[in-house]
Amino acid sequence: MARLRAPVTYSDSQPLMMTTLKQFIYLVRPFWGRRISLSCWFLLALSLGLTLSSVWFNIKMNQWNGGFYNALQTRDGPALYTLLQSFVLLVSGLILVVVLGAYFQKKLVMRWREEMTKEVVGRWLSDDSRHYQLAVLSQEPDNPDQRIAEDIQLLVESTLRLLTSFTHATLTLLSFTAILWGLSGGISFSLWGESWQIPGYMFWACLVYTLLGIVLTQWIGAPLHQLNMARQRYEANYRTALIIRRQHGDAIAGQRGENSDRHTLIQHFSKVTKNWYQLIRYERNLSFYTVGYQQVTALAPILFALPKFLAGELTLGALMQLRQAFTRVATSLGWFIFAYKEIAEWQATVTRLYRFVILLDNDAPLTANESGDSAPGLDARLELLTPEGTTLLTQVHLRVQRGERVLLTGRSGLGKSTLLRALSGHWPFYTGMIRHDEQICWLPQNMYLPYGRLDTLLAYPNARYRFSLAQYREVLTLTGLEKLSPRLTQETLWGQILSGGEQQRLLFARLLLNQPRLLLLDEITSALDEESARSLITLLKVRLPNSAIVLVSHQRGLQQEVDRTLDLTCYSPLRQNAVLPEGTCHVS
Repeated sequence: MARLRAPVTYSDSQPLMMTTLKQFIYLVRPFWGRRISLSCWFLLALSLGLTLSSVWFNIKMNQWNGGFYNALQTRDGPALYTLLQSFVLLVSGLILVVVLGAYFQKKLVMRWREEMTKEVVGRWLSDDSRHYQLAVLSQEPDNPDQRIAEDIQLLVESTLRLLTSFTHATLTLLSFTAILWGLSGGISFSLWGESWQIPGYMFWACLVYTLLGIVLTQWIGAPLHQLNMARQRYEANYRTALIIRRQHGDAIAGQRGENSDRHTLIQHFSKVTKNWYQLIRYERNLSFYTVGYQQVTALAPILFALPKFLAGELTLGALMQLRQAFTRVATSLGWFIFAYKEIAEWQATVTRLYRFVILLDNDAPLTANESGDSAPGLDARLELLTPEGTTLLTQVHLRVQRGERVLLTGRSGLGKSTLLRALSGHWPFYTGMIRHDEQICWLPQNMYLPYGRLDTLLAYPNARYRFSLAQYREVLTLTGLEKLSPRLTQETLWGQILSGGEQQRLLFARLLLNQPRLLLLDEITSALDEESARSLITLLKVRLPNSAIVLVSHQRGLQQEVDRTLDLTCYSPLRQNAVLPEGTCHVS
C-alpha cells in the first residue's frame, strides 16, 4: 500500500516574497521551458518591446514640454505651432505602441492560460485518478475547480501586468534619472561651519522621499496577503454551496428543507461579508495613503525646485521638465507603492495554486495493484482497513474467472462498497495483493451523468464517434430506453431529466457498449424493481460472456442470476456474532 508524499514546503524563515517567487517558478517552469512556448516568448518580447517603447515617447514628451513652456513664456508663436505639430506625431506614435502592446499581451494571456490549464487538468484528472486519491486521503485542497478555472487566469493576467509595469518602471527610472540629475544641478548650504554641496540634489530628495513611502506602504498594507487568500476561499465555498443546492433542488423541495439550506447559505455568505469588510478597511487605509502620496508627488518637485526658480536659475520650461522628470522617477521608484494591492493578490493566487499543483505532481501510485492480460478476471487476497487503521474485513480471498458473476451481500456498513473501491485500485488502506484485468470498470453508487449529449454519456469514457448510430439505438432498445433514441444528440442535464431507474438503465447501456473485462457494480440496480434488475443482469451475462462481474446488492432475487453469492460477514472481525447458513462463505 503506497501513500502520497508530503507536499514540498519552504522554510518559514524565508521572506514571504522569496517564497512566493520560488513557488511561482515551480508553477510556470513546465510551460516556459518547453519548445511549444517559443511562440509565447516571441509574443512576450513583442508586447514588452511595444509597451516599453512608450518610454522613448515619454522622454520626447519631456523635451517637448521644456520647449513648449519656454516658447509660451517668450510668446514665440511660430515655435508654438511647430511644437503643436510635433505633439500630434508624438501622441499618435504613443497611442499606436500602447494599443498594440496591450493587444499582443492579451493574446499571450490566453495562450499561456490555455497551455497551463491543459497541464493542470491533465495532472488532476490523471490516468491514475489523482483527483480521487487526494479526496480519499483527505489531502484535496478546498475548491479545486476554482484553482483551475479562476486562479490560473488570475496568475497569468496579474503576472503579465506586474511584469510589464515593473519593466516599464525600471526603464523609465534609468531614462529619467539622467534627465533629473542634469536639470536639478547642485545645491550648496552651510552646516556646522562647513560648506556643503550636493550634486543632483533633486534625485537624492526623490530617492529619500520614495523609500519613506515604500516603508509606510508595507506597514499599512501588510495584512492584505492573508485577507486576499481568505477571500478567494470563502467566495469559492459560497459558490460551491449554491451549485450543490441547485443540483439537488428536488431533494430540498421534497423534504421542505429550504429553511435549513437557506440558513446554511447565509452562514457561508456571512464569512464572505466579514472578510470583505476587513479587506476594504485595510484597502481604504492603503488608498488614503497612496492617493495622498500621488497628489503630493505631483507638487513635491515644485516645492524642491522653487528656490532655484525664484532665484532665476531655472526657466519655466526647465521647471516643467524638472517636475515631469521628478514625477517619473518617483513613480518608478514607488512602483511597489502603487502595485502593492495587486502584488498582495498575486501572492495569494500563487500560494493557493502552488499548494494545489504540488499535490498533483506526486507520481507515487495509490495502490500496488497488478494488472495484465495474463491475470484472471480478479484475484484478491487482502485485509481491508479504514483510514484510521481499523480492520473492516480480514482474510478476504476472492477469485473470479472471466465469465463468472459473484454477488456480495451483508449488512449496511460492513465494507462492501469499500471492498469494491480497493478492488478497483482506488482505496489505499489495505494489506495484501490484488490482481485484475486491465479493462476494468467500477460503478459506484453515486451515478455520474454530467451535462452533455446523450450519445456522449453512453460512450463514456470513450469518444462518442467510436460507436455507430445503430449501436447506440441497439443498446437503448436492449435496456428499455428505446424512447430516447431520437434524442441522442440532445445536450442537457440528463441526471435531472431521467428517473433513477432510467439513469441506471443508461449505465447498463454504457456497459454493453464499452464491454469491460471486469465489472465492479455497486448497487447499480437499487432504483429498479427486482424483475427489471434480474433482466438486466441476465443481459450482461448474455452480451458480455467473457467479462467477470462482482456485484453488490441487497436484492435477494439477484442470487438466481449469479454463479455464486458471498456474504461478507464471513470476513468481518465481528463474524462470531453472526449466524450464517452452511456454505455461505464458500466462494473460491
